[in-house]
Amino acid sequence: MSRPAGDPVLLEVLRCQLQGVVEQMGELLMRCGHTVFVKETQDFVVALLTPAGEAAVCSRRVGIWIAVGQNFRAVLEAGGPYRPGDVWFTNDPEESRGLVTHLPDTFCWRPVFVQGELVCFAAAFIHCTDLGGIAPGSVAPRAVDQFQEGLVVPVTRLVEEDRIREDILRIFLRNSRIPDHNRGDLLALLAALRLAESRLHQLAEKFGGQTLRAGLDSLLDHAEAQARSIIAAIPDGEYTFWDYLEGDLIPGNRPVRIRLTLRVQGSDLELDFAGTDPQVAAAFNVPTYGTDGHYLLVMALVNYMRTVQPDLLYNSGLVRPVRLRVPRGSLLNPEPFAPCGARQATFFRVADVVLGALAQALPQRMPAAGCGQGSIMLVSTPDLERGEQHVSIVQPLVGGSGARPLQDGTDGVDFTTGFYRNIPTEILEAEVPVRVEAYALRPDSGGPGLTRGGMGLRYVLRVLVPGTVVTARGLERFRFQPWGREGGLPGAGGRAILEEPGGRSSPLGKIDVLEVPPGAALVVETAGGGGFGPPWERPAELVLRDVEDGLVSPEQAEECYGVVVREGRVDEGATLARRRLMREHGGPSARFAFGEAREAFERLWPDELQLALNDATSSWPVPIRQYIRAAVAKDAEAHREGGDAVSPEWIARRVAEVAEELRGTVRGVPGQSG
Repeated sequence: MSRPAGDPVLLEVLRCQLQGVVEQMGELLMRCGHTVFVKETQDFVVALLTPAGEAAVCSRRVGIWIAVGQNFRAVLEAGGPYRPGDVWFTNDPEESRGLVTHLPDTFCWRPVFVQGELVCFAAAFIHCTDLGGIAPGSVAPRAVDQFQEGLVVPVTRLVEEDRIREDILRIFLRNSRIPDHNRGDLLALLAALRLAESRLHQLAEKFGGQTLRAGLDSLLDHAEAQARSIIAAIPDGEYTFWDYLEGDLIPGNRPVRIRLTLRVQGSDLELDFAGTDPQVAAAFNVPTYGTDGHYLLVMALVNYMRTVQPDLLYNSGLVRPVRLRVPRGSLLNPEPFAPCGARQATFFRVADVVLGALAQALPQRMPAAGCGQGSIMLVSTPDLERGEQHVSIVQPLVGGSGARPLQDGTDGVDFTTGFYRNIPTEILEAEVPVRVEAYALRPDSGGPGLTRGGMGLRYVLRVLVPGTVVTARGLERFRFQPWGREGGLPGAGGRAILEEPGGRSSPLGKIDVLEVPPGAALVVETAGGGGFGPPWERPAELVLRDVEDGLVSPEQAEECYGVVVREGRVDEGATLARRRLMREHGGPSARFAFGEAREAFERLWPDELQLALNDATSSWPVPIRQYIRAAVAKDAEAHREGGDAVSPEWIARRVAEVAEELRGTVRGVPGQSG
């Protein structure tokens, strides 16, 4: 069992061979998938697991980068007994203990035996475009519980001795608006698992089953050692940071805070989310069950490791040194059956929060905030000829990345959400009766700075037939801008507009489920990344080049960068004068520039009051807690508007009063749980 660990040459050979297996799995799944979200965007993961459920080998070239930290232990224990030729599957967040984080993600795993001994599992998940529920695509941000989000499949044997159980498959497909497409995607997934088993048997003939199994463990150990060396280079200490979901589609319409204390001691790292707001009655919860190294909470940390050491092993050994503290009942560890369909808005914000904490530890290595969203626009249209329904992802709508200390941010793609591949317009228009009229960079959206934030996107989709419904889960940064760093300014926020036939335009805000009239166009503009460093220190020739490229307007060049452009040239005298004034009145360079909307909110709700509200309501059952929080928050804001002070003690008293009023008027309200 220890042979690969003691033989680095053999371990490297095994690593390359096993990496080839998962890359083949991914290529097959991508090329044989039916929906654009599988064959174009590649929203899937393929991996090889140890018998204990750790992801030991994960694809680096195809699929999305969220395999590291996926823990299959709970589903492996729920399934079985395992026999050759079997495949098990589930999309149940509860039974999987947070492996599944929203219902469209369908996980499958196949045991691989060599001479009767279980060597490993081949595993994969795909995002099924539709599994029923109240909205096409099975994700409606305003869903109030998991039962509105579609079919839930507990851990179930789908394939038995290489024969698909058609009774199970029929139930699964009967609950989809696009059963044929889902069937095609699922068959591609099963083919990828079977290919992996075949290739692993070939490797076992060459190296032996025991060597393969030992090799998987050694690869995890090696990745852990690499991760520990990277963590050890981060200065020891505690680093606290927070950011917000904007709350537009959440009852109460209040921002929802994600608060993190990142602790580093030697080669160990802890992510403590104490102080994060409670779960919400909308689909933004992330069911992690507080699992150490959970893949949706460590994404930014893993990205940092891969940036520092691009050739490091990519497997779950990277998160073995990472411990999580996530309060039960919070946004990141909700009680069972909480709605979770739009949870990608939340885990992308978690990534921003982790980067913000790391920026305090490593200020000259970390970028400003990117767009912070990976919104998935989906369209459902009737097929007027065949009497069926088209349901398709339109496009992952990302935005600009944050400026880096030495380089501009990337335009139209964020570091955090960059694993989403775009869907070619030609393919979309061939499959769905819509027309894409613009897919372009958005001028003036990147945050000004010594290095500029990346530009956001402008996307225009025109609807051609009646009865068309559009959803766009995960739109964010409409109100709270992507923050700038070290004197850089925030990136521009996003917006959505409906342009109706006849020329009338109306702002939409966040999109939940929107019926779009025929001939109307939906315009979505995404946020740009924050800037890094004082804008007036950016070389004038770079500002001029941005103006020439149409990325920065002459007005923004003068107002934000102090570069005066006249008749296509820099007016050096006017520029020197303008920049002198900016330096004199710019003040000290702030570590973070959050923008006026967030600063105004935090003047009303500073950290100590937000913590007090969470602490005073933490022991109540979820429905009672949500009611009391909303009532006390409204009272506190009215109290402040009247000129009266609000303190943590006032919050605690008012919570007790509202709770007592509620208990006195509503039958069956429990006392506080102990």
